[in-house]
Amino acid sequence: MKKVLLATSALSLLAGAAAADVSVSGSARMGVVSTKLGAAARVTATSYRMRLNFSGSGETDGGISFGAFLRAQANNAAAGTLNGANVWVSNGTATLTVGNTSGAVGNTAGIYGCGSGYGAGGPFPLLHACSDVAAWTHVSYSSGGAGANVVRLDFALGSANVSISGGNGNDAEYAANFSLGNIKIGIGHDTGTGAGFAGGGTTFTVASDLGSANVGLVYHTNAAGGANSWMLRGTYPMGSGNIGFYYGSLGSIFGVPVAGGFTQYGVDYDHSLGGGATASIAYRALSAGGVSSSQVSAGIKLKF
Repeated sequence: MKKVLLATSALSLLAGAAAADVSVSGSARMGVVSTKLGAAARVTATSYRMRLNFSGSGETDGGISFGAFLRAQANNAAAGTLNGANVWVSNGTATLTVGNTSGAVGNTAGIYGCGSGYGAGGPFPLLHACSDVAAWTHVSYSSGGAGANVVRLDFALGSANVSISGGNGNDAEYAANFSLGNIKIGIGHDTGTGAGFAGGGTTFTVASDLGSANVGLVYHTNAAGGANSWMLRGTYPMGSGNIGFYYGSLGSIFGVPVAGGFTQYGVDYDHSLGGGATASIAYRALSAGGVSSSQVSAGIKLKF
């Protein structure tokens, strides 16, 4: 009888866990990153990282959905950490998210779009990814720290989405996106009024699916004036993978104008190995006033 009770209790616990809808996913990577900053000697080193993502969701008897997200991460640059969590509630049209999350610009304006390549920033984060078109002053999600305590409200309005965010010392942000056929347009404004921000600005994005390829343009006007930035970017399938590129001009860093600006460009390739494994290689460069910095990275990315 005791065995039956134990078995019944175990089944009840399993059923409760399933109803709670808690999931764990993860990713990892290992590779080599070689970075040259201006006239300094090139630095080459191995790079690795592992992430675990914890997500939970549910729904009230009245039909209100809710959830939370938390990430654990460890790499060769720092000891393992849990990042700040975020929690959300939604009625299907409006979603309120609080905690370590992106502001309205990062969430809704369409600023990201070149996620291929090994993705290791090395000692110069501006060489990390093509989404750094304007070294944003907007609030971003933090994978490895507490992050900003953001309050963001998102509205799903048919083919359009609208977001506003701020609170707790963060700068106010507003963003929207909508679709016109196979073209998606986004706009975001960052007031730059929070601590550590310098003026903010407005960002315009446009992206289009051209059959199997995708191309897009990002343009950022800096509130300080005379420091606008732009970037052309795209991806195209090749073999069992995708080749990506970006090219543009960076007029400010974290809202502060850069005299003469930077030219930035890069190309990368991801090749699927099946089973959640992808081989990646990338070249990224940044130049200004005749001085160039570059980074070459290659490795394998894993999803599980």
